[in-house]
Amino acid sequence: MSSGSQSHAARPTDLVALVTFDDEVRENEAITLERLGAAEHSSRPLSVALAQWLHLGRRMWVNVDGREVHGIATARDLANRTAWVIDTLIDAAGPGQGGQVIDDLLSQTVEAAQRAGVSHVLLRTTQESAVRESAMRHGFRPAMPERLWTGPLSQAPATAAVTIRPTAGSDQVALFHLYSRSAPPEARALLAMTRDEWEALRERRWLRGGTELIAEVEGRLVAAISFNRADDSVQFELLAESGAADAIHALLNAMSGETGDQDALSLVPRYAGSVEQVLLDRGFQPGQEYILQSHRLRRPIAVESKVPVGVPVPSGGGA
Repeated sequence: MSSGSQSHAARPTDLVALVTFDDEVRENEAITLERLGAAEHSSRPLSVALAQWLHLGRRMWVNVDGREVHGIATARDLANRTAWVIDTLIDAAGPGQGGQVIDDLLSQTVEAAQRAGVSHVLLRTTQESAVRESAMRHGFRPAMPERLWTGPLSQAPATAAVTIRPTAGSDQVALFHLYSRSAPPEARALLAMTRDEWEALRERRWLRGGTELIAEVEGRLVAAISFNRADDSVQFELLAESGAADAIHALLNAMSGETGDQDALSLVPRYAGSVEQVLLDRGFQPGQEYILQSHRLRRPIAVESKVPVGVPVPSGGGA
């Protein structure tokens, strides 16, 4: 990175450089769920810059030297403005820069998130991505290792009695508890510890117009699936508690019944052993591994309740 280059939020004065850069094909190190199921993986920096200038919920930082773009980072809101996901991270400076461009862009992103009062900034990369080290230097921590599974959708023999129904708004509390049961404590500490955080961090853009189903056993929610058609395949997301194989099979059967026998893909947390085993049993194959990193900028505050002197407080112990 030359002494004349610097990173800043995209400005109208960067327009000429962005127009030139917009037609170039560059590797985007940031992976989002909608990119997994899309045939077009390139980022359109000029479109993002326009969205930022029009206040459409996109943010962009560029590293430029004169009219030459050395790097680009973009971020957008997740479920609301309290959480961001980095959806573009491009180093165009060439070899020999030692990650300086990415460092500069991530520094700008984190500083902007702090000024905006954001609680989390997420970044997903491949496990072998060169930007992981830079992300760690700027406060990102590995929150959730993931693996991509691909395979054909088909029907499997019916198993134990499982009730499948569409997700309702009243299911959100139960879905949060399902997430809390399925994710290990270290992942929850970096991602979502409260229901508000969990709702803010959910990646839902890929699901627009899709379907959400839940599986209940004896009235208890034990698994859920979200799915949507993505080009010539089906993209889906499974959330299940440990040991819920029958419910996972039932949900996959229900999805197959709606979409037909198509190729499908899903990004699965490595801790979701029940999900991975069912997918393996149904002919899916594991592929590329990813890591979802989180920079937690704010933590929930534990509120202490003051009890007047002389009021008995239940200890939870026996009589």
